[in-house]
Amino acid sequence: MAIRDYLIPALKREFVGREIAFGEPPQPIATFPACQENVGGVTIYDDGDEATVCIEKITHGHFNRYDETLKGEEKAKVIAEDVVGFLKALFSDRVLLQTNPDNGVGGWRILDLEKAPSDLSSSYRYFLWSKPYKV
Repeated sequence: MAIRDYLIPALKREFVGREIAFGEPPQPIATFPACQENVGGVTIYDDGDEATVCIEKITHGHFNRYDETLKGEEKAKVIAEDVVGFLKALFSDRVLLQTNPDNGVGGWRILDLEKAPSDLSSSYRYFLWSKPYKV
């Protein structure tokens, strides 16, 4: 089974009530509309051996377990679980998104709920899914 065979049902189950459009490769297998213009929407691709999650105006990330002991369906299932876990964190404002002013360089990190990040740069713009993040 492909990653999308696990991921699409998991997205439908975990994000009930959230707008999601589904498609077939090579197009995105799932698309979530933007919550704010400066971040953009989220698209998810099934690339065969990994899933790619794109946050339209910020960055993208590859979800793959580079674990030789995981094969086929087991690996696809774990990747789907990792993507869902990331999206849950993203949509609950627990992922800090960052980009430079021209959107040429971006990234993300999971926030530590115990303390605010101390290494933020004034040369980047920061966002949570639902709002700008004030430095």
